Amino acid sequence: MTNTQDLKAPEIDEPRERSRVDNQTRFRGTGVSGATVHVVSVFDNSLVLSVAVASDGTWASGPFEVLSNGPNKVRSYQMLNQMPSPVSPERSFVVE
Repeated sequence: MTNTQDLKAPEIDEPRERSRVDNQTRFRGTGVSGATVHVVSVFDNSLVLSVAVASDGTWASGPFEVLSNGPNKVRSYQMLNQMPSPVSPERSFVVE
């Protein structure tokens, strides 16, 4: 079991930095098994998705809503035992 004091920000592996994607792209990454990852828009702080981290430490999900065309920027954090992790570095991509 992970000590929540050691909880690090989850990784966003996809979409890749500065990639071009469609408006229903899948987000993928890694985190702590048992945690819930939240991906948030940097522009308006809206929740893009929430997903449980699998037992192998991976997570994947599509966005709750269709993404807006143009530049997008997100960041993520994970929650474990009601404790939040630090926020991940920003991930920029373009929706076409």
